[in-house]
Amino acid sequence: MVQENIILYDRVYAGHLLAGKLRLYQQSQAMIVALAHGGVVVGFEIAKSLGLSFDVLPYRKIKHPGNSAQVVGSVSVHEVLIREDIHNIPQDYIYHQIMLSRIGIEREFNFYYANLPRPSFAGKTVIVVDDVLEESVSVLACLRGIRKLEPAKLIVAVPMVKSEALKQVAEEADDTVFLRSDASAESLRSLYRDVPAIKEDEVRALLVRAKAVQPISDN
Repeated sequence: MVQENIILYDRVYAGHLLAGKLRLYQQSQAMIVALAHGGVVVGFEIAKSLGLSFDVLPYRKIKHPGNSAQVVGSVSVHEVLIREDIHNIPQDYIYHQIMLSRIGIEREFNFYYANLPRPSFAGKTVIVVDDVLEESVSVLACLRGIRKLEPAKLIVAVPMVKSEALKQVAEEADDTVFLRSDASAESLRSLYRDVPAIKEDEVRALLVRAKAVQPISDN
């Protein structure tokens, strides 16, 4: 059952509740892939609760040059996605943002996985986790990038989702799991009581903790 009026204390609590909706995958070969940064605490809690392997995936949003609140595209490790309905943005701006994003993602990915086994998605049930889903573009780039690597199943699990974004993501994922779908909330993060910014050092620390207890064969 979707809890329409749910207010979440923090990302840990969100992960605990979301894990309850993913019990089917407990102690299985499914893997949690958390989107850095916001999805990492949620994903870590799910992985810990269900005994699943845990990995992280950095990505970058491309903002409109005249309106930083508008996302016009995104870049993941294996995919670039630019919205087709965006016009009058200089192509050199888009190209420059893609290049900067790729450099940043490569640096961040290398930082997270220094001396750690890197994720392998082929043949796996991959559960992609974020803390909110307010627009579909960034998650779609991550999904399409993972899909290229031939997972057996691709699931999106997010505590708070905008209904329109969910509809678009559901067309690309094999399944979607969430706690609350809202068409009206200005900011889904306002439905959390405490959502501090997550630093790269914190992401790395959670990944190291998870890898320390994961069987090497998981990846």
